[in-house]
Amino acid sequence: MKIYNFILSTFLCLNAAIAYGQENKTKYEDVSTLIDVWLKAQKDYEDIPFISGVVVKDQKTLWSGAFGNAHYEDSATSNENTMSSICSTSKIFTATAIMKLVDEGKINLDDKVKDILPKYAVNQKFPEGGSVTIRSLLAHTSGLSRDSHPYWSGPEHYFPTEEELYEVLSTLETAHPVGSDITYSNIGSALLGLIVEEVTGESYKDYIESNIFQPLKMSNSVVEMQSSLYGNKHAIGYTSTNRNGKRKVANFYQTKAMQPAAGISTTAVDLAKFAMWQFRLVDASKAELMKPSTLKSMYKTQGTTKRNEHDRGFGYEVVTDKKGNDWAMHGGVCPGYVSYFKMDVTNKMGYAILANANRVNTPKYVSGLIDIINRAESIELEFEENTKNEVEHDLDLSQYTGFYNLNPWNSEYYVGSWGTGLMLLYLPAQSLKYALYNYQHVEGDTFQLIENGKVVDQEYIKFIRNERGNIVKIKNGGNYHSRVTIAK
Repeated sequence: MKIYNFILSTFLCLNAAIAYGQENKTKYEDVSTLIDVWLKAQKDYEDIPFISGVVVKDQKTLWSGAFGNAHYEDSATSNENTMSSICSTSKIFTATAIMKLVDEGKINLDDKVKDILPKYAVNQKFPEGGSVTIRSLLAHTSGLSRDSHPYWSGPEHYFPTEEELYEVLSTLETAHPVGSDITYSNIGSALLGLIVEEVTGESYKDYIESNIFQPLKMSNSVVEMQSSLYGNKHAIGYTSTNRNGKRKVANFYQTKAMQPAAGISTTAVDLAKFAMWQFRLVDASKAELMKPSTLKSMYKTQGTTKRNEHDRGFGYEVVTDKKGNDWAMHGGVCPGYVSYFKMDVTNKMGYAILANANRVNTPKYVSGLIDIINRAESIELEFEENTKNEVEHDLDLSQYTGFYNLNPWNSEYYVGSWGTGLMLLYLPAQSLKYALYNYQHVEGDTFQLIENGKVVDQEYIKFIRNERGNIVKIKNGGNYHSRVTIAK
């Protein structure tokens, strides 16, 4: 009897493990496939040379992908190790370096910038607000100007040297009292980088690469674009689309004194490692690069006397959503590149999108990743419900998956498996809020629309077969859409 119970118990556990594995395999395979299809399509429709992204949950990667080429004229496709400039997202690494030095007791948040940097000579127009401090630089509440030189102007993009930066600073004055308002400042981040150099005796580049990139195994991250990597290991930057619908190469440049504000190049996979480090540390009992309490302080809103739509922590834009979840994020735009990095700190979810072309809406793409991942929970609930009701699904959904032509009224949509049903994705779609539709199987080749977990009456799609029994079109809302083959 004991042997029988042991065998039965083992059998039940094995089946439960198999069911769990199948559930998670289907859940994340379906999600990954849908994201791949979406971003590949967006790359084509928006003429994006290269786009990459990642989604992580705590210490696991739920999805990652890279699509396109580092260089239009190069037929070799890029991969997840292809670097791209992250522009102003570089500021979160500068802030991390500063907070590490604060953690080590080498500087204090309320240290005055002029006491650390003797050459700092900005006119303090509002002395009643106090001096510009490290804290105010981190939170963009210093009152300093946004930029020192017209380096965003093309085609040369001439960034200043340290000497040129200091020379211009002596001609500037603050725009408001320290701490009274948020004024985003690239100059402020450049000064933070100079503080890192003054305190450590190392160049900003060497300090970031040896004290952050190396310990976190961010092996495809560098400070400053390198000409030796440009066009192969590092993606070439491209302009926004011109009147002819094409993009041009944005000239190679180096950010020099503005490295701390916009000079880092990395990959979505390395940004995932950076997010994972934070997720490990935030609940840890001991330090890793810095103390958990120091990291948490970076997510706290630094108050100002004026109400702001976008609150600032140390290096990050921070917000609490309607569900009480805390988010920390930063985006970047510079000549030829865009990026967006966003973390749900509460639930330990991280998202990143990088592209080597201007006018690519990376925040919307990150929102799309969040939307797809959130919808993936419906797959899990679907499996749980079907398991509870002992529902069997032997239908081969792969026979329906593929692309269908919506010309002339629209472009196309993709039909993919979604748990035990189908997901229909209209393309192209920067935002996925109204582009994704979920269907459950009814009978034969007919599926019914599901919205918010409920069946929508009279909303069906029916797949049509040819004489050989192959799916060739969809009947949707009284119209027929033919199945098409999309070139890879």
